Amino acid sequence: MMRKVAVVLATAATLLLAAGCGGATSTSGPGNPSGQNGTVSLDEKANGTTVHVHFGDTVTVTLHSTYWSFLPTGGLALQPFAPAQTAPSTGCGQPVGSGCGTVTASFNVGHVGTTMLRAHRDTCGEALRCTGDQADWSVTVVAS
Repeated sequence: MMRKVAVVLATAATLLLAAGCGGATSTSGPGNPSGQNGTVSLDEKANGTTVHVHFGDTVTVTLHSTYWSFLPTGGLALQPFAPAQTAPSTGCGQPVGSGCGTVTASFNVGHVGTTMLRAHRDTCGEALRCTGDQADWSVTVVAS
């Protein structure tokens, strides 16, 4: 009898451990429809949109120019993991320092609410001033 109880407990523990080791869901588009904690990845294509995320998700924004600067977020829903990271690239045929590369920022969804993610740049290339939606990027993030 004790052996059967031990086998049942060991099986239950194994099933619980396997369920707990599942990876986070990753989505490449706005929002996380699965309801599981995951990563929502955004880029220039998301400019001007509203994204729905869940408490515990991660929001990662990658903008394709080193001239972008992220502005402080309004609201409490998102907290930055660390300062934005710039990754210059020499593979675009332009000299280093010409804006070729990416700027990436990651945020934790730590509260329910609405937050605006914003970034700005003045320069769109060597001696080329940005205007309109080339200069400003924003996404409204609704966390539930």
